[in-house]
Amino acid sequence: MPNIYQSAMFNAERFPGKIAVSDAVTKLDFGQFCRRARALAKYLESFGVRRGERVAIMGDNSIDYLALMHATAITGFILVPVNIRYNVDELLYLIDDCEPKVLLIDAALSKISESIADKLSGRVVVLHSLPDDLPDPDLPALTTRFGDVEDGDVSLILYTSGTTSRPKGAMLTHGNLVWNAINYIVELGINETARAILATPLFHVGGFGVVNGPVLYAGGSLHILPRFEPASTMATLMEVQPTHLFLLSTMWVGLTDMKDFTTHRISSVTFVQTAAAPLGEWRQEHIRQVFHNAEFSWGFGQTESCVTTIKNRYTHEIMSHPGSTGYFWRHFSYRFVDEQRRLLEDQKGPGILEIKGPTIFSGYWRQPDLTRETLTSDGWLHTGDIIRIDEDGFAYFLGRSKDMIKTGGENVAALEVENCLARHESVMEAAVFGVPHEYWGEELVAAVVAAAGCTVDAGELRDFCRQHLAGFKVPKRIFIVDGLPHSSSGKVQKFMLKEKISALLDQ
Repeated sequence: MPNIYQSAMFNAERFPGKIAVSDAVTKLDFGQFCRRARALAKYLESFGVRRGERVAIMGDNSIDYLALMHATAITGFILVPVNIRYNVDELLYLIDDCEPKVLLIDAALSKISESIADKLSGRVVVLHSLPDDLPDPDLPALTTRFGDVEDGDVSLILYTSGTTSRPKGAMLTHGNLVWNAINYIVELGINETARAILATPLFHVGGFGVVNGPVLYAGGSLHILPRFEPASTMATLMEVQPTHLFLLSTMWVGLTDMKDFTTHRISSVTFVQTAAAPLGEWRQEHIRQVFHNAEFSWGFGQTESCVTTIKNRYTHEIMSHPGSTGYFWRHFSYRFVDEQRRLLEDQKGPGILEIKGPTIFSGYWRQPDLTRETLTSDGWLHTGDIIRIDEDGFAYFLGRSKDMIKTGGENVAALEVENCLARHESVMEAAVFGVPHEYWGEELVAAVVAAAGCTVDAGELRDFCRQHLAGFKVPKRIFIVDGLPHSSSGKVQKFMLKEKISALLDQ
């Protein structure tokens, strides 16, 4: 059955000599890239890695990281990307949960590696690097050309960000990765002329799934940055001149905060995307100014859907439908249910979204009960996200069903208030949530981070909210904070904020 390695081999034949992947020092054409994937798959076999065995990887983006993703289709092992920000306890939790045969951990993370060495002895083979020179293995001809996996075989276990609980391993299949690429190619018109920069981390589903993997699948080229840093990313953009660019919202904040950002003009970029958190209108305008030939896109999805299910293709679509994240792509069915999972009569919403399609994950690793809660027996994924659709078919994300604040008998969507606060020119980002209150039930509270070089006053922000929101939606209290705790995907971890703010309110 089709897989991403098979497509890379197709591109090796169709576009001989075409550069597939590159970094600051190395360029590999598709044929060389596929040989590296085969060599790594065989090398891991020497440590007992067989079909279905897990290999965890903790490190920066790299060519080998991508090659290992493709190598899963050759011998059928499962790759488990690990967040490089994990501490010892979090890493040990993941290892205990997925029981990898091998842990590839970057030498730069030697401190955490040394801390867990005794606990892993005899359980996991720990490697700090991979050999540069490995022979192309002698594999059966069909395996060399097409790999040796089926659609439903698991390729990746991606641990979700854990904004409310311990991370859980979402199992993505080879079929999921293929269909995600097909969706992007069909919906955005990506082809072999596309070039992208990979700066988003590969331990996050957006790193490979949003734009970057599809560009490679289509026969385009992917330039890899080990990790995001505003100045080096901008320098690389000027040098590489990509056609497609995806960055998380927090990354866009880093770029747009650069003093000279708006002095640049990057004409090559034809498609720009962001995701995760709201961006102020002025930041969006600056992005459109620098990437003046690009269509600007939002998007909606999650790890369990192998990223994207809703997205616009053209800037004018979201400009004429303010607040929309786009429209449902053609290979998905969707429906709206209430909190008891009953089908709503009005299928325009607002309602809790359930989706069905070829990119929906196969479940959570070793968590059958949670899988049954999230995934119905006939394949509907319960997203927990509240969506509505307008008369033109454009979708609006109203927040998580668990991210609604009940205050004074009224329901307030945290996202609506966050979007309002983000429109203020002195605000970099904001998080809104409820804390218990004897009179209101829940008190509406906001934590706000000032934009670079700005000071912000809580009273001024509350007045600003009153100009744009109903009175019951205006936060009762606004705390100015130095920063917000983020997950690897850029989402604010509100459970940590609630603990901090609740402690302040109790004083």
